[in-house]
Amino acid sequence: MDPLPVLSAWDYVVIFAMLSISVAIGIFFAHRSRRRQSSDNYFLGDRDMSVIPVAISLAATYISAITYLGTPAEVYFYGPKYGLLSTVRLFVPIVVMYCFVPVFYRLEITTVYEYLERRFNNTMRFLIITAEIIGGFIYMGIVVYAPSLALSTATGLSLSFSILTIGLICTFYTTIGGIKAVIWTDVFQGVVMLVGAIVMIMVGTAKLGGPAEGWRRATIGQRTHLVDFNIDPTVRLSFWSIYIGGSSFLLMILGTKQSYIQRALACNSVRQAQVATYIGAILSALLELLAVIVGMTIFAYYYICDPLTSGKIQRTDQIVPYFMMDVFGSLPGVNGLLISGAFCASLSSMSSVVNSFASMFGQDVIKTICPDITDSRYTIVVKIISASLGLLTIVLAFLASVLGDVLQTALSISGLTGGPTLGVFLMGLFFPRANSKGAISGFIGGTLVGLFFYVGSKFYPPIVHSPPLSDEGCWVPMDNQTTTTYPEGAMVTNMYSYPYTTTGPPEPVYNTIFALSYMYYSVVTALSCVAIGLVVSYLTSMTSQQLAHPTLLAPIIARRYIKLESPRENSNDTSNDRVYVPLEKK
Repeated sequence: MDPLPVLSAWDYVVIFAMLSISVAIGIFFAHRSRRRQSSDNYFLGDRDMSVIPVAISLAATYISAITYLGTPAEVYFYGPKYGLLSTVRLFVPIVVMYCFVPVFYRLEITTVYEYLERRFNNTMRFLIITAEIIGGFIYMGIVVYAPSLALSTATGLSLSFSILTIGLICTFYTTIGGIKAVIWTDVFQGVVMLVGAIVMIMVGTAKLGGPAEGWRRATIGQRTHLVDFNIDPTVRLSFWSIYIGGSSFLLMILGTKQSYIQRALACNSVRQAQVATYIGAILSALLELLAVIVGMTIFAYYYICDPLTSGKIQRTDQIVPYFMMDVFGSLPGVNGLLISGAFCASLSSMSSVVNSFASMFGQDVIKTICPDITDSRYTIVVKIISASLGLLTIVLAFLASVLGDVLQTALSISGLTGGPTLGVFLMGLFFPRANSKGAISGFIGGTLVGLFFYVGSKFYPPIVHSPPLSDEGCWVPMDNQTTTTYPEGAMVTNMYSYPYTTTGPPEPVYNTIFALSYMYYSVVTALSCVAIGLVVSYLTSMTSQQLAHPTLLAPIIARRYIKLESPRENSNDTSNDRVYVPLEKK
């Protein structure tokens, strides 16, 4: 890459201040809770968290470094179609609010996987846990690696040092402070991310000469196509892949992931848990839209001098940190703020996953093996587990560098392991006759379907078409682009498409099959799981009309069978020995 300005002393001061505040929050809540050491306090904050911090924490958890760095890169190279996913967050959370959250909250569980044991059996519970461990660990490695790459690219510091810095600080405050420290650091870190995105948009737009000039350049670069109604499932991002695949993906994230449900369970009422879930989704949509605008701003800035095609960067995920140093290198402290935003995005997601995994290992493994363990000893054990998971994440971050495209890899892997998990929860909540045999069969079948598509796409990668890139104007100093008008023909003589274009004979059939958009992975695996699971459930229960206990069903389904019990009454009575029949309509 071309030499760029290095971070100033003020930049380092800002970064150090951000990291110090995160650590201080952890120390504060560790000190505050020293006389109330309990597992309920450590994992659920004594179930007395208010709506706003929980909602901001949910948004900050979702907006990881993958979004902070990956979404602008996605928009830069492929256009703004990905931004349509933000609108999905207007209606999908409603399903989670009214069908998922009330069931989990009334059962007074600590982890979402306890529901699976009560609804099906212990085997199903541990199958899902195994799948979540695999997908979750890979995800944690990616969200630590991405901002570490940003720091390495921007400052020249070694990637190893960056990974260790993020990993160790996050492990420290997460381990000592518990869920309250995680939620309140998320609030602080969410504000830093918001400010960082706004600064990049405002300063970048000002350097362009205003929004109108930015849109003109985006039009020349063919990046104003917001919606593609092509029904072809191999189209990377279309209206259908985003609304169908994106809805499934978001439902899987909000409704089945421990790191999200755990926050809802930390609220002091079902209603507050529902409100926090929806507000968190809306806030994450706003942050996602800001990330899309950042990507459009960066493209407009480099619209005839693309850093990738001109050799200034080597990877797509380096475009955001390169832009930071290129534009803000002469502004003391600003680059430190922007790098801090990337760090915060990683810290918020890593701390959430580490704490949720600690609760999962503690409640679903330790409590199962040692049911009589005292709460004080159990709290010490889960803190040790939390620290161990944080250190393991550091190791996994070093492996993430070989996974390729940051955004697409994370979504594909999450869809592969998360889709069948969503299918199992859908069977449990919406199909009273679904049984453990069907759930296990469906989960295995859905996972195999996902594995088929994911592995196939690696052997026969889809050919991706993207808008053009140009380095035609790289001889012009970038600072002069705000006052210089370039002919539209400048984009014609030296166009590039990244990463692939294709011409020639039709693609082989197997190539077409494996060219399915990665956005569909979660919906295909979830539907496969449900279809297989229901068939097996009905075949293995043809002589029995036994139904699931109504407290384990989504309220909209349970009302057909029996009136829901009031919250916290008989929540542990989940026996399937009784036969429930639909209530007669009056």
